Amino acid sequence: MCKKKHGLIDFIPQANWHWLFDHNRATLTLNMGRSSIDIVYKPAMLTLQFDQAVFFTMEDVANYIDLFEDSALAGYQPELRCRIILHILVANQFHKPIMPKNWLFESNDGEQQEINKGDHVILKSLVMKEAKKYLVLDNGANFILCMLIEKSHGLTVSRTFSQFQVVKVTYDKISASKADYNALC
Repeated sequence: MCKKKHGLIDFIPQANWHWLFDHNRATLTLNMGRSSIDIVYKPAMLTLQFDQAVFFTMEDVANYIDLFEDSALAGYQPELRCRIILHILVANQFHKPIMPKNWLFESNDGEQQEINKGDHVILKSLVMKEAKKYLVLDNGANFILCMLIEKSHGLTVSRTFSQFQVVKVTYDKISASKADYNALC
């Protein structure tokens, strides 16, 4: 839960929010005073030094509020929106650069579409043939960085992405654009 206050959920960042690595569980958490949120990224994926707390900065708060008010996330319940945003902040600040994982996804034989940061797209796994919803975090000249929005995505018999995991792919791996995505929901 993002933060409970008298039974209501408060999604506004507070001065006491800070990132802390829980060594017992090998998990990065956002400590929010009375509660915390676990971040799904494994320690090896992060550049964060794990020996001390890292407090939310003014820039973090500004980015959080901008994302919370962004129309790309407007359709999500506030608690899920909060979790998505926190994972975006960690991906942008602490995630190590990743290599593309094109071999995990089917290619789209159709015309390449314009994809922008904040768009919702579909990636379909090559082996399991599962199509799942992703949020575009960054769109470079050749690659797109996406975050899985659904609970999980079966990629192979032995490999599954968890909700909020990020993946980099080429544009030809996008199976559906924002318009197609809306039709699938």
